[in-house]
Amino acid sequence: MASPEVETAKPSESSAQGKAVKVDTGEGWRRLSPIAIAYFTLRSIKNMAQGAIYAVPAIAVTANITDNIQSPNTLLGIAALFIIFFSSGVVSFFMYRFKVNNQHVEIHSGVFSRSYTNLPFWRIQNVKIELPFYYRPFGFALVILDTAGSAGEEAKIVAVPLAYAHALRKQVLAEHQDSRPLDARHSEEEHQETGHQQTERHASSYVNDSNAVANTAVNSDQSKRYLETNEDGETILNKRSITDIVIHGITNNRVWILLGAAAPFYDNAFGYLSEWLAEKGLQLNQLVGEQTIAWWQFGLYAFVMLMMAMALVAVISIGGALFTFYDYTLSRHNDRYIRRSGLLNKQEVSMRASRIQVISAKQDWLDRILKRVNLYFEQNASIGHSTNELMSPNRLIVPSVTEDEADELSREVMPQSKIRRSDYQSISKRYILHWVIAGLSIPFVVGAGFGIYIEHLDITAGVTFVSAILLSVIVLRWWRWGVVSDGKYIYVRRGRIGVDYLCFEPYKVQQVVVKQSVFMKRRKLATVQFVLASGAISVPFLPEDYANELANNVLFEVESKRKSWM
Repeated sequence: MASPEVETAKPSESSAQGKAVKVDTGEGWRRLSPIAIAYFTLRSIKNMAQGAIYAVPAIAVTANITDNIQSPNTLLGIAALFIIFFSSGVVSFFMYRFKVNNQHVEIHSGVFSRSYTNLPFWRIQNVKIELPFYYRPFGFALVILDTAGSAGEEAKIVAVPLAYAHALRKQVLAEHQDSRPLDARHSEEEHQETGHQQTERHASSYVNDSNAVANTAVNSDQSKRYLETNEDGETILNKRSITDIVIHGITNNRVWILLGAAAPFYDNAFGYLSEWLAEKGLQLNQLVGEQTIAWWQFGLYAFVMLMMAMALVAVISIGGALFTFYDYTLSRHNDRYIRRSGLLNKQEVSMRASRIQVISAKQDWLDRILKRVNLYFEQNASIGHSTNELMSPNRLIVPSVTEDEADELSREVMPQSKIRRSDYQSISKRYILHWVIAGLSIPFVVGAGFGIYIEHLDITAGVTFVSAILLSVIVLRWWRWGVVSDGKYIYVRRGRIGVDYLCFEPYKVQQVVVKQSVFMKRRKLATVQFVLASGAISVPFLPEDYANELANNVLFEVESKRKSWM
């Protein structure tokens, strides 16, 4: 068990007592609270489920053989699996030990493959705190120690009191802040000074406008937001209401991933649906008979069914958004931005301002209609690991903010930046010609020619229609793509039906590549590519002189400033 000072902290007083909790556990090894058994058990079930997802087609094929789930053999199998997983959780609990001593976190874990982790505070880049739903009633938390912004480079203390988790995070971050290079501290001081100036400016605006007319309400609300602080002394930058989260669920629908995974079960699902409708007196085979109903009636039935399916998908998507982003709060403490959200599992991710590589403001077509923006703060990419939008330490999302809020938060992270500009340098129209010749002309000629040859003009018309749509997409892509630099930041705009805006600082670029094909060189065009820790950003078919100027300016910034952003 953890130290006595940790055990006596009540969940409701975690924040207030966090400063008084003793972090150092001494020379002796500590065990976790027994609530950790639930974590280890559920982790085993999760790992098994992730491996079993590849067996979904086989399960679907054999579903008719083993569909009697209430049979004794099936129930015995489920009980045996539960006992195995629970036993695994108990063994993992007894094999797990940790201690925090002399500014080091040491962890012994593993059953068959034992591992020992020793992390000095100065190597820990980030400390995340999660509150799983089965921890919250008891006031416990999961502490994740990230050493390099990568999912494969983290250690976990899986069950400690919430007060202890907050105290450990504060001490680790304080130690890490003091051990940074001098130029990084100067960078943070400049950022803090800018943040304080912005806060004072907002506060002054709030005081002066308190008696103003109703048309100044927006500025007043922004001032209130920047004046608000939480119990940890963090400045609240943004909160998302339930309405905002519902809008995010509608405009960012990812249910198609779930629908694709469930594809092998569609036959059974349609069978159950037909049986249910038959019980209600509605036969699908009668509806599709040409002699039963008119074509317009069948079309109306199909339209209603389609709307019901879309409504169901939207409800599932909204539920997922609420589950993920409920009670969303973005705050700032010194040089760190902290995101907290979650309905059942309260999760927390923090990111240092100096390590943010790119600001991405993304709008799909529905976001543009509703004037909403999904804002991302991105740092180094995790190679070999899938990016989780919620818990990735490399990507911090602010979902479905208004366009004004997106501009305000962008300036908060990168002062004086202006993403939505009107002076972007567009790429050359030869981008359209390139894709028409290289990717569109041959399929169109072959498809249309085949339709004419066999005297099926419907095939020719279909190929022409699809080619026209693809050509429209290419034109939209050309129209969106552009780049501009204001001397302090580089901005990139791209997209097709939607639009994405990117902003980054030149001194954080690790490599610049200027590429030319033979045909591009003859037309004095070039593609410039900026390689950052978060990934590569390319802009093709720029004027050669402009591309070289961008590359030279970026290289000059990197060489002359040599600022540390780690």
